Amino acid sequence: MTQALMTRCQIVNPAIVASAAAYDTLPDRMSGPMTRSQALTLKSLAIEAYQPKQFEKELTRAEAARRIDALKQEIALADSF
Repeated sequence: MTQALMTRCQIVNPAIVASAAAYDTLPDRMSGPMTRSQALTLKSLAIEAYQPKQFEKELTRAEAARRIDALKQEIALADSF
């Protein structure tokens, strides 16, 4: 490595290490309760797909996102026929 590149790596690496350490201390945003937007989207998709049981009030953001994606795929498949 050239001297300039080595100096650059030494400068950048501490910043990367510091940001990675800070990232580990952030709360997991996907484990919290689903957002209002997710709830509205999930409810409308569940009704459109004739699966109202897919909507539950106490879902996490991650579970709501998975159900939204699954219902969107199912609706797209049904519309393709």
